[in-house]
Amino acid sequence: MKKQYIPITLLLAFSLCIINVSCSKSNKTPPSPIDHSSTEEEEDKDSFHNIGAKVVPKKESNKIPVLLYHHLLTAEDIEKYNWINNKIALSVETFDKQMKYLHDNGYYAATLDELRQFIDGEIELPKKTVVITFDDGFLSNIVYGYPIMKQYNLQGTIFVIGSAAESPQQPFNPKTVQYININEMPKYKDVFNFESHTYSLHNHDKNKKPLIITSDKNVIVEDVSKNMELLDAKYIAYPFGSYNNNSIEYLKETNHEMAFTVKQGYVTQGLNKYELPRFEIVPEATMEEFINIVQ
Repeated sequence: MKKQYIPITLLLAFSLCIINVSCSKSNKTPPSPIDHSSTEEEEDKDSFHNIGAKVVPKKESNKIPVLLYHHLLTAEDIEKYNWINNKIALSVETFDKQMKYLHDNGYYAATLDELRQFIDGEIELPKKTVVITFDDGFLSNIVYGYPIMKQYNLQGTIFVIGSAAESPQQPFNPKTVQYININEMPKYKDVFNFESHTYSLHNHDKNKKPLIITSDKNVIVEDVSKNMELLDAKYIAYPFGSYNNNSIEYLKETNHEMAFTVKQGYVTQGLNKYELPRFEIVPEATMEEFINIVQ
């Protein structure tokens, strides 16, 4: 029988074809399994929402604690200048720990505008929301409170006694109290908003009753209107937390939008905006008690 020979060129072509197919199979990326779980980016997007220009965690809150402070002094000065038995003077060290806790645990410090919108049901606020307020307008709020809150990226409101704010600026002295001058306030707007604590009704009458209650209507209306104009304010904290039905009516007539008491409790949606509660943070409060309030 005669042998048949395959041309060498045909063999080479056939070999190259096999090599190409093999390489194509080995270099082909296997299909990935379908992953129905959301990516970290998607989870982050889903976990946050916008409040104005700010991005905050979702998980909405149904109650918000409004914290009330007054005066801040170092622990050394509290002891040195006999502030120990005065409940308005909180140590700087304690205040720093409290603000650090809020920062480290992801709390959002809402503005009063946001609080009003929350009460009216216009916006939702994160589950971990607080509102930070100071009464009276003491200079120590700026000396100590401002840098601490700025460090922890927190914001708050100072309720200002107008007549004190118009007095010449005195240098800070821990022996007594000084007030923030009206002309100094714009420097601190990145942390603090300034609202009303009346112009000159933060006092008592001869019977030791608060002037905000015992004064005639025209006196109260003129006073709160004057402070409103001075500070470009729309919110107020009652002096000594004192008020009555007349006080509320006068504030409504003068277009105040919210008023704060010193009654303890949380702010919830639909609450009366002229009887808003706050938690006064007193010197003897423990860190555990503070955490229980904000939780």
